[in-house]
Amino acid sequence: MAGAVLLTAVQWMAFTYPGSPWLLRAAALGLPALVTSYTLTKALTVTAVDVRRETRRSGRR
Repeated sequence: MAGAVLLTAVQWMAFTYPGSPWLLRAAALGLPALVTSYTLTKALTVTAVDVRRETRRSGRR
């Protein structure tokens, strides 16, 4: 919760400060979006599929 408040405060200051350069404004929106997209991609992507083959005698050979 504190991280969200801090992020919102930094973004708000970057956009409301009259002398802020365009690069600061782009970074204030772009960097959190990149971190979020990376995290969601890692969480929702299947990287390995485990297939188990069972034998007919209770799983033993």
